[in-house]
Amino acid sequence: MNKKKIILLLLITIIGLSVLALGLYNNFTSITGNRERVNILLLGADARTPEHNGFTDSITIFSIDKKTNELSLLSIPRDTMVEIPGRGVAKINSAYAYGDIDTTKTTVENFLNVKIDYYITVDFTSFKETVDALGGINMYVDPHISAVRPKLNGKTGMSRLTGDEALILLRFRQDSESEGGRMRRHREAINSILGEILNPSNMLQAPTILNQLMQNVKTDIPPLETTIFENLVTGFDINNAEIGVISGEYTSINGENSMIPDMNKTEETVVKLGLRK
Repeated sequence: MNKKKIILLLLITIIGLSVLALGLYNNFTSITGNRERVNILLLGADARTPEHNGFTDSITIFSIDKKTNELSLLSIPRDTMVEIPGRGVAKINSAYAYGDIDTTKTTVENFLNVKIDYYITVDFTSFKETVDALGGINMYVDPHISAVRPKLNGKTGMSRLTGDEALILLRFRQDSESEGGRMRRHREAINSILGEILNPSNMLQAPTILNQLMQNVKTDIPPLETTIFENLVTGFDINNAEIGVISGEYTSINGENSMIPDMNKTEETVVKLGLRK
């Protein structure tokens, strides 16, 4: 496998839905019909246990305009209380843990009244292994986060993070930015990983990284030749996406931190992002 193909496969897998969606107009048309957009559900899940599939710590909808390639992202906090088929009202991150991907897709569709066309699930183990295979990634660590997360080992400012450290940073949301800050750090991590992959010094690690990702990433997006994505490698910028976050009131339910979504604001956000077009 040549270097160019390895890079493309890595980009497709790591950015996943965003790159795939931008390049699949003809194939998406058969799924989305006359709709203007393609909606892809990206889930970051904890490791599977004998009791459940793993809770989805990260839940994001990538919505792409098929004509303009404009990208919208909607983040759904894991503690959002919603109606889950077969379970009643519960945290949305348990839909995957105690159901399956179809349960999760149905839950999100019913909650937001939107159509989910495809999904991508990523095991967080894959993220850590990928970062470590690259020798770490550079990310900015806010001092107040480092102060309350000892496993960041005192790192502040722009720092080289291991897989474990990067995952700790990405999961942090206990400050005024809350879910918005966590989502911003997710985008920064993607950009940092891409920068490392495109670094010629890391090319020898590409087959190892690709193998890890293929084992830990699942999707129902049809496999296509990587040549379809060649024109997207240099032009994609996730930072230009329009971003929304489901908000609401946090409260304690059965001793657990939970969020009751503000359905009026949720409707405004869904409409603003164009998820139903």
